[in-house]
Amino acid sequence: MPLIDTTWFITGTDTEVGKTVVTACLAAAFHGTALAAKTVASGVELPPGEDAALLGFAAGHPAQVFQTWAAPLSPHRAAALEDRPLDVPAFLAWLSALHGAPLLVEGVGGWTVPLSPELAVPDVARRLGAPVLLVAADRLGVLNHTLLSARAIQADGLRLAGVVLNRGLPGDPSSQYNLDDLRTLLQVPVAVCPTVDLSSVDAMAAVGRVLWADLA
Repeated sequence: MPLIDTTWFITGTDTEVGKTVVTACLAAAFHGTALAAKTVASGVELPPGEDAALLGFAAGHPAQVFQTWAAPLSPHRAAALEDRPLDVPAFLAWLSALHGAPLLVEGVGGWTVPLSPELAVPDVARRLGAPVLLVAADRLGVLNHTLLSARAIQADGLRLAGVVLNRGLPGDPSSQYNLDDLRTLLQVPVAVCPTVDLSSVDAMAAVGRVLWADLA
């Protein structure tokens, strides 16, 4: 199974849309060679947090996350409340040192979330020099959220590699049309992530192999 790109940055149309599940599935397809990292995470009571732990489990390595905060808020706000600001130079150095085949780096929240007063999600993708994979939840409103996010990614000078419509969340009547509509409205591949057993690397890998193929 060929790699589509050596490095991908995974973002979402919002928080809680399935970025970590999609990233884990992609990583599981290359278990043992992939590196899947979470940049930073808020709402984490006990580091490294569930997201980074799942990514490590799927990829076959210890959890990778630069910094976490307990407050379930935007990273810049959580950092201010806890008086633990993001050390931007150290974070960028950590980011540059990540290597995997493939390397999958998951952002936090949506595309324009600030990580610190001087750094936001798009800056991370630029630093990596990576194409962006956009994850969206299959529910009413996904067309607007996905189209706005796609335009923002491209306006920021990044390449949108594709969109994954996450069906691992409760559906609604729009879900029978969302996939067709997104494929009509977007000029990039649109794949589907079904509900998957996150306790099984094999199950995630099976989904991941389909995602890699559909996003080629």
